[in-house]
Amino acid sequence: MQINEARDNLAPRFASLKADVLNHDPDDPIILHRKKIVKFTGPFSVLRDDGLRATFDGRIIEAMTACEYRVITALIDKKAMLGKATWANKEPYHYLMEVLVEKYVQFLERRNDIGDIMPEGRLGKKDERLQAAFIRTKSRGTYYVPRARMQARVPSSNLKFRYKRDNIAGLQLADLLAHPSHMLIRERMGHAMHLGDFCQQVGTLLRQEKYDRSNSGTIVGYGMKWLP
Repeated sequence: MQINEARDNLAPRFASLKADVLNHDPDDPIILHRKKIVKFTGPFSVLRDDGLRATFDGRIIEAMTACEYRVITALIDKKAMLGKATWANKEPYHYLMEVLVEKYVQFLERRNDIGDIMPEGRLGKKDERLQAAFIRTKSRGTYYVPRARMQARVPSSNLKFRYKRDNIAGLQLADLLAHPSHMLIRERMGHAMHLGDFCQQVGTLLRQEKYDRSNSGTIVGYGMKWLP
């Protein structure tokens, strides 16, 4: 997502949603967090009311639809990968980050653009290790994207870590999109999945508009990637 889209479109939509449905206090910001939403905890307890929940879901879908962004989701079956000899010493989250950087660079190349990467931080050593893995990826490149191409499209040597407390609209959008996208990929992998109404609505939007795709419209390998 481009910065001006997050600032001028997504953030105001989320702020309005929080004020209208959740009685948001700007001095005590509400952070959209999927786990708390589905468990109706904290400020989301009001969503136990069917009418408010329907309004909330509708406004979320409206924001997801109206904003301009592209989604790239990578999924790894850790149990299956552990059976592969070349996988024994891999850190799953770092490997997925490598895959996502590769796909992101390819996306930027098709747009002839540059970009930054903003992960949601987990504090301490975990963030340090992810930063180190990012530097290694950029310094080595991958089989499909050599380092010169990576460095040209993602010039910064640092990940832009932000945290839930920072109330970043783009990270909240990513949090709400990640689970439905994960469910869709598992469905494509042949897993028996039950997609609820909200997940189905998000899935339709992702497939029709928001997943990254090739110039001919192929999503798998572009907006969707799974291993093995």
